[in-house]
Amino acid sequence: MGMSSPKTKAEARERIAKLQGNIAREQASIAHAKATIKGFNPSCGRSRIADWKAEIAKLRAKIPSLP
Repeated sequence: MGMSSPKTKAEARERIAKLQGNIAREQASIAHAKATIKGFNPSCGRSRIADWKAEIAKLRAKIPSLP
C-alpha cells in the first residue's frame, strides 16, 4: 500500500497531500454510488479511507524527526 518512508519533511507533506486527495476522491465516489446504486455497500471504500487516514497520522508523527 505505502511507498518507502519519506526522507524529508517535504516528501512527507507531499505524500500526505496525495493521501488527502485519495480520501476526497473516495468520499465523492461513495456519495455518487450511494445516490445511484440501490443497495450499495460502502464498507470497502470506508476501509480504504481509514487506512489512508492512519498513514497520514503516521506521517505527521514522523515529520518533526525528518530533516
